[in-house]
Formats: sequence, C-alpha cells, structure tokens
Amino acid sequence: MLKSLMYKWSKLEAATGMMSNTSAGSGTIDSGVGAVVLGSIIGALVGMIGGFIVSNLLRLFAMTFNRPLGGYSWVIVGTFVGALTFAFMALNGDKN
Repeated sequence: MLKSLMYKWSKLEAATGMMSNTSAGSGTIDSGVGAVVLGSIIGALVGMIGGFIVSNLLRLFAMTFNRPLGGYSWVIVGTFVGALTFAFMALNGDKN
C-alpha cells in the first residue's frame, strides 16, 4: 500500500508544477527541504480535517454506547500523523 501511495504522490507532485516566487530566484520545488515543508503543511491540513471527522464520529459512538470516546485530542493526533506521513512521502517521492 505504501508503494502505491508513493507512486501516486510522485505523479501528483510532477503534475502540479509548483513554483516558488521569491526574490532569491524562482524554480520548481522538486526535492529537498521545500518539498518536505510543503508536504508536511499539506499533510497537517489533511490530518486535521481527518481528525475532526474521527472526533465527530467517535462522539456519535460515545453518545450511542455511553462511553467517553470522543474529544479534540484526535484532531491534534491527526494533525501530527498527517504531517509526518506527508513529509515522509515527500522525502521518498523521488525514489522511483
């Protein structure tokens, strides 16, 4: 599954053609620190949205089963997991 994700990530990264417009020069963000930072920011956003979804689903199950399952700690966990996952995918995206 990870190999499939890495393949899709490299195809997505190649198709976007992200450019940086700074005074130091412009160029594509293909690899290095820029790709890792951008990947971790996008991953944090995706993880945060996923954490909100999981938190609300667990809150629904908590009301159904009368157990304390939900909470916004899932949002924080989802943010960190998403950032780490996408940063890892950005690091290993060029190894195909």
